[in-house]
Amino acid sequence: MMRSRSALLLAVPVLLAAALVGCKKDPSPPNSGKPEGAAPPVATSVLMIDDPRADIGSPLFKPAGPPAAHSPAAPGTEHIVIPNCTVQFEDRQTVSAEVDGKIELIATQMKRRPDGVWEYRLHDGTVVTHDPAKFDPKAPHPRIEFNPRDKLALKDNPEKWVPYYKLREGDVVADDQILAVLDDSLVSTKLASAFQIKEAAAQGIKAAQDGVKFTRAKMKLYEGKEDLFSKKEGLDDLITLTRFEENLAQSTSTIAKANQEHDEAVVMMHRHRVRSRVDGIVRNIAKRPGEYVRAGEKIYEIQSTEKVRLEGNLDVQYYGRVKRNMAVTVEPAVPSAPVKSHAWHRQEVAGIAVTGTATHPLVVSAGLDGSALVWDPNLKDEAGRAPAPTNLPHPVPVRCVACTPPGTRSALAVTGGDDGKVRIWDVSNPAKLPAAPAREPADAHGSSVTFVAVCPDGRYAATAAGREVFIWDLDAGKKLYALADSHRDGITSLAFTPQAQLVTASKDRTLKVWRVGAEKAHVAKTIDHRSGAVDVLGVSPDGGRVLFDQDKTRIDLVNLADGQTTGQLTNVGPSVAFATLAVFGPEYAAPNSPVEKSPYSIVTAGGEGDLKGGLQVWHAPRAGGRGSEVARFITPGRVGVTCAAFSPHKDAPFLVVGTTAGTVHVWTPPAGPAKKLEGRVTNIDSTDPRFVTVRVEMSNKDVGLLDRSAATVIVNPVP
Repeated sequence: MMRSRSALLLAVPVLLAAALVGCKKDPSPPNSGKPEGAAPPVATSVLMIDDPRADIGSPLFKPAGPPAAHSPAAPGTEHIVIPNCTVQFEDRQTVSAEVDGKIELIATQMKRRPDGVWEYRLHDGTVVTHDPAKFDPKAPHPRIEFNPRDKLALKDNPEKWVPYYKLREGDVVADDQILAVLDDSLVSTKLASAFQIKEAAAQGIKAAQDGVKFTRAKMKLYEGKEDLFSKKEGLDDLITLTRFEENLAQSTSTIAKANQEHDEAVVMMHRHRVRSRVDGIVRNIAKRPGEYVRAGEKIYEIQSTEKVRLEGNLDVQYYGRVKRNMAVTVEPAVPSAPVKSHAWHRQEVAGIAVTGTATHPLVVSAGLDGSALVWDPNLKDEAGRAPAPTNLPHPVPVRCVACTPPGTRSALAVTGGDDGKVRIWDVSNPAKLPAAPAREPADAHGSSVTFVAVCPDGRYAATAAGREVFIWDLDAGKKLYALADSHRDGITSLAFTPQAQLVTASKDRTLKVWRVGAEKAHVAKTIDHRSGAVDVLGVSPDGGRVLFDQDKTRIDLVNLADGQTTGQLTNVGPSVAFATLAVFGPEYAAPNSPVEKSPYSIVTAGGEGDLKGGLQVWHAPRAGGRGSEVARFITPGRVGVTCAAFSPHKDAPFLVVGTTAGTVHVWTPPAGPAKKLEGRVTNIDSTDPRFVTVRVEMSNKDVGLLDRSAATVIVNPVP
């Protein structure tokens, strides 16, 4: 019995090795999609067994020193984090007429510049202008209107018409901004009459004052010379003085009354201008020009943006540590649309990368339609830049692409296709991109190449297909060796570190850290127990951290040296899961700040639910702790995100993303630290056995949070 058990134990490794040799991710033939008659690639799918004692030779490339050590965050009371709080505009203002009258304009007056041109500046920075010298009444601007009275009274002088910008629902307005003009013909007449009376009275006062002055001067001549003037002349002058003084009093009274009437007319004129009393957004326009309104009747409804309410879910066990009226910190994540979008691919974009060319970075997007398009993001819309993409033609769907980083000897793009082949393209010259690969190695994977990574010096690449990983010499265009078969399921991402390591992520829910040499590689560390749904997990540019999907709502920053968790990115709630990818951005240091003191920049993609079609941009402290969401990018139509890449150039920062719809989108990532604002807890509602709803209110003046946007609330809890 003992001999039989021993024999059985000895046989297990042999049987296991035999079983592993036949394991593949994709049962489809490697040449599916290739034209008939094409030479088949040399498939090398034998799976190697890792031997940690094997001599891997010299490092595959010159390793960098270990990443800078960071002192851990100072101990203290741990903050309570409430992520993904929903921002809501709560207050609405009903804008009503103050007087009875007919509405002439639902519009706001434009502002006249010193050069005579009128302008209206929209909330997004767009400026609408009206130049009277070039105005053609037969071709007016669709959003510019004029007062009907001006058009009637000045019909022969349209250059004198005062322009108004027509308001619509959704427009942003400011406190005290004119929103509508009522017919003020009668008030204008009273105002003009009062002004004329004031002018006439002012002239009467001037004349009476002069008369009083001259009469008194004449009477002064009588003093001491009564024998030279008759008594009658003296009485006549006295009567004249009295009349002048009476006229002066009457004119003063008249001008006082005219001033009162003028001021009343000004007030009435002001009341014929309907104004907003808050900064806000036009939600409803209840009336139209030409309609009659009574005092108190609604014309507009304005959604106030001056104050916002935030609501988020907090785990129920923290209920007793959050109190009403408690001050909290708010970190907003304002959603934004892409600055550039293209729909050049007919099918899903499976891979995307940015070239390392310092003066002219290009994007390479790989699609399942068999195209690998090279295109210029041209964020500044500079003249003379190629507007259309150039295709690097492939006979099969292209599933991945990677580019050599800045500072390498040549700018290469490495693509992997459904035929298992790797193709190396020279994209050094943006003006003359190739029609055929510079090198196409004869060796090939036995199934679709799903991921490719290029090492920091740009001389070597790693590709994954199922459970296979091959190491390639890009200069020679040949395969060096295959990694041992250490994963139990397909590999979903690869990442080199500057320390000559390769990190592989697999569907078997593990990460493996490989020491890669010139001849072989072996596993130095396994990090297991992943429970999330993120396929692509990135490594920090300094090689110090790897992203680890702890579960669907939490991504850890794990120290590659010891496997310890140093920080987290967290989403809370059933509809805010991480999915698809979580990658580091390049190291963009803030001005006058060393790189090692700036936070890590990370982008994550969302799955189904509130984060579908969205990306979250995070800043995570290098010393460890909680990461802060600093921006949220939303794809048009909320189509699913498949891949993402940062520009490696600090002088031209951008993030480019591919989608399931075949579209590509470009964003400019935020450069500065996350905004930190202050709010106050107003309510804590326990309506769910798992969560409590925390409500926070804060001022939105000079902040600009959007309705239904997201923010993170940080609570310094009660002990």
